[in-house]
Amino acid sequence: MMDKPVEKRTDQRVKPTSQMDIRVSVQGVACALCNISDYGLGVQIETPTAYHLGQRIEDIRVSSAGREQRLRGSITHITRTISGHVLGIRLEINSIEEYQFIADVKKCWSP
Repeated sequence: MMDKPVEKRTDQRVKPTSQMDIRVSVQGVACALCNISDYGLGVQIETPTAYHLGQRIEDIRVSSAGREQRLRGSITHITRTISGHVLGIRLEINSIEEYQFIADVKKCWSP
């Protein structure tokens, strides 16, 4: 029996170095942004049982610098941390505008 190949992340996550006015909501629930990459983000959540691996999220809203982008994605991990739980979401980038928005948000979060 062959082992299933493991998908490896090829982009770098960045964490905030300063307080930026970046707001995130997942299905209408405000979340703190923990990290962001070209194709995903991690958000702090209070209720991990509200989510499951592979779940499709149709309403992810990210706002920064007076702009807001509605995104979609799926849950790749739910990780327990010292301060709570982090929900990892792989974004489905469907346009150059979505990709550019995420790139602009990442610029605010230089490592």
